Amino acid sequence: MISKKRIILLSSILAGWAGLALAARPSPRGPAAVDVFLGTGDRINLFPGPSRPFGMVQLSPDTESHGYGYHYQQPQIQGFSLNHMSGPGCANEGDVFFSPTTGPVRTQVEDFESPYSHNRESAQPGFYQVQLRRWGIQVELTDTDRSGVARLTYPAGQPANFLIPISHTLNYTRAAQVRILNSSEIAGFVEDRAFCGRNKPFYRVYFFMRFSRPFASVGVWQGSRGQSAKVLPGVRQVAQTRHDAWDGAYVRWPAARHPRTVTVKIGISYVDQAGARNNLNVEARGKRFAALRRAAYRQWNRALHVIQVSGGTVADRRIFYTALYHTLLMPSLFSDADGRYRGFDDQVHRTAPGHPVYANYSGWDIYRSQIPLLALIAPKQLADMSQSIVLMYQQGGWIDRWPQINRYTNVMAGSPLTTAMATAWLDGIHGFDMKSAWPGMVKDATQAPPPHRPYQGEAGIRWIHRLHYVPDDKIRYGSVSQLQEDAIAYGSLYRLALVLDHPHAARQFYRRALYVRNLFDSQDHMFRPRLSNGQWRPNFNPAQPGHGFIEGSGWQYQWFDPEDMAWLIGAVGRQRFNRRLDAFFAQTDIQRHGRYYNPGNETDLEAPYEYDFSGQPWKTQALVRRVLSQNFRDAPDGSPGNDDCGEMASWAVFSMMGFYSVDPASLAYELTSPVFSKIVIHLHAPYPGKTFTIQASPNPGSHGYIQSARLNGKASSRDWINVHAITRGGRLQFVLSAMPNRSWGAAAADAPPSLSQRQP
Repeated sequence: MISKKRIILLSSILAGWAGLALAARPSPRGPAAVDVFLGTGDRINLFPGPSRPFGMVQLSPDTESHGYGYHYQQPQIQGFSLNHMSGPGCANEGDVFFSPTTGPVRTQVEDFESPYSHNRESAQPGFYQVQLRRWGIQVELTDTDRSGVARLTYPAGQPANFLIPISHTLNYTRAAQVRILNSSEIAGFVEDRAFCGRNKPFYRVYFFMRFSRPFASVGVWQGSRGQSAKVLPGVRQVAQTRHDAWDGAYVRWPAARHPRTVTVKIGISYVDQAGARNNLNVEARGKRFAALRRAAYRQWNRALHVIQVSGGTVADRRIFYTALYHTLLMPSLFSDADGRYRGFDDQVHRTAPGHPVYANYSGWDIYRSQIPLLALIAPKQLADMSQSIVLMYQQGGWIDRWPQINRYTNVMAGSPLTTAMATAWLDGIHGFDMKSAWPGMVKDATQAPPPHRPYQGEAGIRWIHRLHYVPDDKIRYGSVSQLQEDAIAYGSLYRLALVLDHPHAARQFYRRALYVRNLFDSQDHMFRPRLSNGQWRPNFNPAQPGHGFIEGSGWQYQWFDPEDMAWLIGAVGRQRFNRRLDAFFAQTDIQRHGRYYNPGNETDLEAPYEYDFSGQPWKTQALVRRVLSQNFRDAPDGSPGNDDCGEMASWAVFSMMGFYSVDPASLAYELTSPVFSKIVIHLHAPYPGKTFTIQASPNPGSHGYIQSARLNGKASSRDWINVHAITRGGRLQFVLSAMPNRSWGAAAADAPPSLSQRQP
């Protein structure tokens, strides 16, 4: 008989072995840790369908007819379309739409949409599947860079249909065409409007479909939106010529005794029909669905393992890797497999081999943190993205703020893509034509575009030349924040001019960067709108959104001088600055309330890090953790707002790693406490280092305050790190505690650099 003492000892040993086994089991990282449904909630707009890193195709379900595409709470899937921007704030794309059904051909949305259950839906990077309950159809999706692949399993005993409601997009369809070429191929195009506004230009996307099973019968329909359409069996072509038309095509297979699988491969191109066919042939022809799915997973595995994290909770890792996944979706591939692309002059060009052209830059958003993160982890792609901006300037005559496809949209303010290119170059990415880029950047910052052109340049530039500020009675759309955004570009150009040895330009842009001070009221110590006669606009309410600011209030923009925080803190007064910042962050989960921090928009994403400049870095450490825990959660609505093509996601990635760049072109990353015990960033050319490792003492989740730090073994009290210290490779170590260390990083000499501390 075994004694009770031995039983207890044996149990203890077994428990220890179990603990060792559990500890040895690798925590999920990379694609295994991604939840593509995170951020698909009702007030957010990320898509769950497959896309390759920076891929041209985003093949995803659509639960609405106008808007963003998919929302987790919406109970019906209308169909699937080939392109979606990732989390923008306006209805967009959703082109080349299809919907599988059974039974008679019915052509209206309410007749072909289907309820679905999240219990019969799943996804991972590169793959999505769902059962359409109304039809009993199993839908599986995967993709290549430029083509989407759908495997459809139809139930037995019902005729099988594949509908192409070509008029259905998520925005505004001006024209479309679909042609049934033979018994297994379909081709066509869609003309849709660029996003965010009625006066936006149109673009055209071509498609080519190839089916694994010959069609038994075909047809088209014609009609008007909201009305019954006329079905025309046997007809093989239909063209939409007006917006209110409702046209489409269908192919059918007869009922079968057993479930039937049909695979359709769909190539797209923004050049022409031949490009769509060739993209499909090059990337997907002769390849099985399972092989393409595995290839997509492997590509995401490589892309996501550029950062490896250890420690933290399972939810922390899922939030982190999902945010990293969303960071790597856009800008999106634009050139075809043969190198052709349609430029901003609407002509067809060919790019250099190995250097694809990219499109869809959410400039006003992504210059803040997504571009700096890509500079760190995807320098080759960012070099090609920067060259794509150069080509935009060369072909179209200007650098846009928010270019979509090959169209100028003029959305938002400032010259954000100038800051993006400056950040890339200053960080050490020189694989693009800066000799050609520089005059375009200077032109955008200093010249007004000619009239009747599709681009706008910096708003109020003539007034900036004349008054050295943007007057609110002349430019009513965010006059103050327009100049604040311009000042960031001016500061970036100043730093770039120094590196490029343009001393005259450096002096010019340094002076222009200081123009923002002309909208700072030394009486109330805030930025505020000013009239062209020099007077302050009366009845200014800093807590009211608008009133001289874009998507925010005077309170939310009072911190927005990121290139020169030392001056701003001095002008406000350090004690007053910190008191106001405390009051501003009294609540951190408020949506668009003008007196508090709004974590769901870009207007002051940098604000939590400004305590690093004002001598109280322990408050940044506590606040960043609070913003993360309250607003980035492991749930479909777990993002604080529109992701804006990776911007909000990249803020979370940086913040969970323990650093963030308040001024992207400054080379400085402000520090906070990392969420994970170990983070390894794998570096690539042109950087000399192989890895940069961040280590924290145990239990970082409950120990959010930095007690001390060591960079490459040497103690450091600075609350910032130079980007080149990262890209050279090395190790940053933190000792963390549950209690703040109010002396670490608090000295004036420890604060990050600012523009006015380095005069030309």
